[in-house]
Amino acid sequence: MELTKTNFIHYLNCPKSLWVYKRDSNQYPDGDFTDFMKKLAREGYEVERYVKTYFAENDAVDFQRTFKSSEGLFARADGFEIQADGQAYLYEVKSSTSIKRSGGYNQIKDACFQAIVAERSGQKIDKIILIYLNGEYIKEGDIDPDGLLAFEDVTEEVRLLYAETEAEIDQALELLSETDIDRSGCGCIYQSKNHHCDTFKYFNPNVPLYSIYNLPRLSEKKRRELIANGLFALDDIPVAYELSDTQSGVLIAAHAGEPQIDKSAIDTMLSGYQFPLYFFDYETFASAVPIVDGASPHKQFPVQYSLHILHADGKLEHREFLQDKPELPLNLVEQMEVDFGSVGSVVSWHASFEKTQNREMGKWFPDKADFLNDINDRMVDLEDIFKQAYVDVRFKGSTSIKKVLPVICPHIGYDKLDIQDGASAMDAWHKMIQSDGDEANARAKALLSYCAMDTFAMVEIYRFLLSRFG
Repeated sequence: MELTKTNFIHYLNCPKSLWVYKRDSNQYPDGDFTDFMKKLAREGYEVERYVKTYFAENDAVDFQRTFKSSEGLFARADGFEIQADGQAYLYEVKSSTSIKRSGGYNQIKDACFQAIVAERSGQKIDKIILIYLNGEYIKEGDIDPDGLLAFEDVTEEVRLLYAETEAEIDQALELLSETDIDRSGCGCIYQSKNHHCDTFKYFNPNVPLYSIYNLPRLSEKKRRELIANGLFALDDIPVAYELSDTQSGVLIAAHAGEPQIDKSAIDTMLSGYQFPLYFFDYETFASAVPIVDGASPHKQFPVQYSLHILHADGKLEHREFLQDKPELPLNLVEQMEVDFGSVGSVVSWHASFEKTQNREMGKWFPDKADFLNDINDRMVDLEDIFKQAYVDVRFKGSTSIKKVLPVICPHIGYDKLDIQDGASAMDAWHKMIQSDGDEANARAKALLSYCAMDTFAMVEIYRFLLSRFG
């Protein structure tokens, strides 16, 4: 039973999930390889391409060298080199701008796995070097691999993890040798919803729809406490249970079977909005290797916006902009200057994102900074109402517009759009600027429709609130 680096990381996250994936694949849920995941894969290959360019004059570097051990371990090294003095260097390439050493993904552990496989296959490794992206690099003209790439010798860190990782590898191999396993639950039960394995529902079928995993920002300590007391369903947790105010709001809504609404707070928030209302949303692009001059690795910049303008008399206008070539968004800001009036609240959802983009563009274009700062000064966050004054268990512990909209305004939605999330929009924009004719036009239409839905959704949610609580 072959064990690769990807399999090993899978094992570290949830051993039972890996077993099902390898030994009982019919029970493993089919996952979608989304456009955004494809984008990440392409970017990984692109970074590797610049690594090869960096080593172009060094024939000693062997790319994609494979190592196999007798017990089934398999590794494909991004780079392998025998130095003139006989020392063996193992290179691991990452498309991040720093080395991740904690959380759910430890890149030192990655490198350690690769080194162990190489050495168990008979190849001694003297140095392990991680190659990643220099976050301070700014593209100016053609990509300079010397400036783009950063190198760090992590040999000592790897050796410190060696014994631990070897033990984990042996445990993974032993697990995979088993013909069956206990299928009653998996360790992900103690993790937040975002860290559940793909087989969570298979191993934990009795976890209800509205559960402790819908309590926002629930700590692992509190989660373990609830589990130890057999409390999974929100209905089973006493209303007086010690939780944060935000978590208690969700719990109370679950017990009541209806939204918990602070009408006075909603009225106060909405009364602070000044007409005309500019419902505003950006879509941004970022890539591992920057594609525009002035940008850095993974540096986001707006490539389009949608703007619905609601006047006091109920009249609604829509304006939009979509950048059609790879360049910093000066044209976008100049069109914003045309589309925005000098008076009126700018309504966003999760406004910190739009504000951050405006501040960054103010650094790129100092003569536009006053205009962008004024937009920020006038910005209000519609999401705040659903954090503070309108709590519905059907939001499942989230205040994302894609969780709120189908509950508040089920008559509209994203389900019929070709693009349904920001990550896919990022990939679609990149493909659009690389194509032409009908293909480019189709992608542009899809991007405009998606971004327009974001701001129209805000308009409809605002109208819903105003009609009931304003």
